[in-house]
Amino acid sequence: MKGQGYYVRATKLGGLAEIAAERRVRLADQMRASGLDPAALRHPEMTLDYRGFVDLLRRCAIDWDVPDIGIRMAGYQALDFLGPVALVTRMERTVRDALHAIIANLPIYSNATSLALEETDGTATMILNRRADAPDGRENAELIMAQGKLMLDTVAGAPVPLIEASFIHDRGGSARAIDMFFACPIRYDATRYAVSFDAELLGRPIQKSDLAYHALIRRYLAEAHSEVANGTVDIARAEIARRMEFGTCTLENVAHAMRMAPRSLQRQLRKEGTSFRDLVDGWRRERALAMVSNTRLPLSEISDVLGYAEQSVFTQAFRRWYGESPQKFRASSGAASVVR
Repeated sequence: MKGQGYYVRATKLGGLAEIAAERRVRLADQMRASGLDPAALRHPEMTLDYRGFVDLLRRCAIDWDVPDIGIRMAGYQALDFLGPVALVTRMERTVRDALHAIIANLPIYSNATSLALEETDGTATMILNRRADAPDGRENAELIMAQGKLMLDTVAGAPVPLIEASFIHDRGGSARAIDMFFACPIRYDATRYAVSFDAELLGRPIQKSDLAYHALIRRYLAEAHSEVANGTVDIARAEIARRMEFGTCTLENVAHAMRMAPRSLQRQLRKEGTSFRDLVDGWRRERALAMVSNTRLPLSEISDVLGYAEQSVFTQAFRRWYGESPQKFRASSGAASVVR
């Protein structure tokens, strides 16, 4: 995957073969015309050139006379269109946590799509967009929006009533399908692609998996991040996350895994604007927030998991990151009956 520019996992093709069968047309021919390997239909773990995928949807929409092709495809898909990214929802406590985890891991699925979550005055807005310099396409944009609604419904465990769905492009031949799919007021010619809903939903608890699987999922995601990483920072960050789980995270070990000399790794990280210490600190910061907020583990145990020799050092670091001690943060976050 490295160096291939913008990509998306082949899981995004879900539903296209079924639509082709309904229209009695050859999807393989369309894929080849767009520079894509038809084998991706049988191998969802493959990645596709993003430009080719956008071109494919445009060709199919025009040649098959299916202007709402993106909306139709979403009707055949489930959360597993995200591939390994969907695993993160099994480790989170609330809908909010799950959405933020998906946002953090989205590059595993595609590096062309951005996702953000805003909360303002009781309204939550999920913003779904392509990167500014990524290929654009109306059909693909509508698929992204529909996938966003699908993702929200699945994480929440039930269809989520929307306040509004907004599209950057104008009203077109897919308008009727969009009305039916989103079942809310639709705004075209907007400044962003987004769906808005009641922010209260974000606090809804979601089903959690057995804790025994969490470390395995984290390692799997770290490996997936490493596969799609383009820069030294991304690869080092993934290796740090993997080794921190095993308590073997040292500069020497990480450099060895990356087949670099420790000094060479330090030098390259400086060129990319960071350091080994900063990356380790970032991993600890994210894990500390999740464990303090979402678990009942004693703070002494969290300190050990994060690799601190003493709990007091962990407390100082947490206060530096979040402005208050982990005890106060945990109490204010609403975690009841926690063990300190």
